[in-house]
Amino acid sequence: MTKQEIDSGIENKSKEYPEGIPECGTDALRFCLLHYMVQSSINLDVKRVVGYREFCNKLWNILKFALSNFPSGFVAEKDGVSSQKLSLADKWILTRMSKLVTDTNKYYEEYKFGEMIQVLYDFWKKELADVYLEAIKPVMKGNDEEAKKAALNSLYICIDHGMKLLHPAMPYLTEELYQRLPHHPDNAFESITIAAFPKELKSYEDENVEQKLDTLMATIKAIRSQMVALNVPPKSSPVVYIRAGNDDLKKMFENESIIVTTLAKLGEVHVIDSAAADPADCLKGYVNDDISFYVKVIGLVDPKLEINRLEKKYKQISQLAEKLIAKTKAPGYE
Repeated sequence: MTKQEIDSGIENKSKEYPEGIPECGTDALRFCLLHYMVQSSINLDVKRVVGYREFCNKLWNILKFALSNFPSGFVAEKDGVSSQKLSLADKWILTRMSKLVTDTNKYYEEYKFGEMIQVLYDFWKKELADVYLEAIKPVMKGNDEEAKKAALNSLYICIDHGMKLLHPAMPYLTEELYQRLPHHPDNAFESITIAAFPKELKSYEDENVEQKLDTLMATIKAIRSQMVALNVPPKSSPVVYIRAGNDDLKKMFENESIIVTTLAKLGEVHVIDSAAADPADCLKGYVNDDISFYVKVIGLVDPKLEINRLEKKYKQISQLAEKLIAKTKAPGYE
């Protein structure tokens, strides 16, 4: 580097980090550098490293959630979950873990470390933390001990296997967290460094659990978007009716209504069939041709204010459309 480039770098560093570059830790830096391997060159962004430090904190919080829900004296089942009655959420997260095991081994053997880091990040943050942990919170608070046992052992498998898969990228943090897990004596290793690297895990893909969960999540996202658009207060817990277009969908929503209630932060969920009348005092929303829903807004939304808001928005969009149409009609427009 030339002296001018060095001086410029020092000056920029003083402006961006007047108190110095934040401490992020070895694992966050290693994880970040590996993620950069999807591209040909590295222009290190410290903010990205800070983001992976927060990801490390997320891992700690996931383990804290598990340990706080493992009952006193809990030890993971030696045979995993083979003898337990699994819920849709349990089967889904284990199927996602099975795919993660396959993908991680594939990318690792092919030296595609950037892709490997991405699938690990997505599983831990977007699937395990954002979906599965939220879905099993009612189970943890409930009295169904059989369901709780299945969920806890599924969670243990995900954390145990996930830590082992993550270990090459985050050796220090995964060692610390691995030591805190309640391993079965026959499956426990003195250190994660000598633990068997996961090679396969039973999948429930043939039961269409991923498609079912995708349908539930699409419905949840549509309900959330509708409530935001209607300015429904976040803690109002509205009542929602879900219209299912066929018997299979109706049965699935009835069986898994607690997932929709929990992840969409609703008060109640009622499932109705395609022939039922539209519920009163509700605004309708669509998911797809087979699924629609109705949010009960009486007492939560002022209809007059909402109509005024929509009319203003319609006027703005209409004016924008007119301007765009006028541009297309101008001479020389291509």
